[in-house]
Amino acid sequence: MEMHEIIPAILGHTEDELAEQIKSIPPEITFIHFDVLEEDIWVEPGRDFEAHLMVAEPDKIIDEWFKRGAKRLSVHSVGPNLPKHREQAEIGLAVVLQKPLEEVFPFLDFVDYVHLMSIAQIGEQGHPLDERIFDRIKAVREKFPNIPISVDGGINVNNYQKLLDAGANRLVIGKGFKELWDSLKTK
Repeated sequence: MEMHEIIPAILGHTEDELAEQIKSIPPEITFIHFDVLEEDIWVEPGRDFEAHLMVAEPDKIIDEWFKRGAKRLSVHSVGPNLPKHREQAEIGLAVVLQKPLEEVFPFLDFVDYVHLMSIAQIGEQGHPLDERIFDRIKAVREKFPNIPISVDGGINVNNYQKLLDAGANRLVIGKGFKELWDSLKTK
């Protein structure tokens, strides 16, 4: 069976909110995902993490996230410093749902994974999964059979297995995480 990860997503607008969300994650979860917006809010998570830099100029803050200990960073554009960054952590190319995959295929040989958004509006949690994601996963998997595919947005107990079956390796889950985690623990 192919390995997959289910990763809780954290999106806090204040340090207190961020700390509360981190505290709510079960202690057996050893890896979390930070959604990073333009404001810089940080609380030490006490476990390994990745950061999704949903910012206009990720090059301005990427080094700070390496210093904080990020094991993976997802960015929406590939800059000239990419080779240096790949020496520090895994780098993923984040792709919004509206962007044609053909535009990003030339860059996928230069990243460690692809991070496909499965909701139309990023930067907020709670939006429903867009069904177009299944064809997008299959298209990436067909063209790049060995690249890890991370999917982010609208994932829940009702659709996670279908995403894995389509070829996703990593599922990043915000609001639906607790319900999915609890259902998997009972299996």
